[in-house]
Amino acid sequence: MDSLGEKVSYIKGLAQGLGLDREDSKEAKILISIIDVLQDIVDAVDELETSQSELDDYIETLDEDIADIQSQIYGEYDEDIDEDVPNYIEVVCPNCNETVYFDEQVFQEEDDITCPNCNESIYAECCLEHEEEEND
Repeated sequence: MDSLGEKVSYIKGLAQGLGLDREDSKEAKILISIIDVLQDIVDAVDELETSQSELDDYIETLDEDIADIQSQIYGEYDEDIDEDVPNYIEVVCPNCNETVYFDEQVFQEEDDITCPNCNESIYAECCLEHEEEEND
């Protein structure tokens, strides 16, 4: 007895074997009603499982189609080779103690770097920390 349907059928068979379906007692009517509700629940769960399986197949097909379209539009993407992504340097501002991030090129192009939070100069502190990180 693996599935819910088989279990409910087994209970229904037991009830029929006991003659509950022929009795007019209140308890027999309640038990038969409970078994009928259980059968309805099993049927609903079976429908949901079937629907879920169909949706899973449909989503998998859509995902494959989207991947094909992306590769046609953008070409194959190689994660190892991505030169357009800038390298950021994390700096803690000595004035406001906030962590800020700067593009590595900013250190090569600008003489004075200011904190975007407090607008105070942090260039000298950055360079010292950056040089210490490179030496380690």
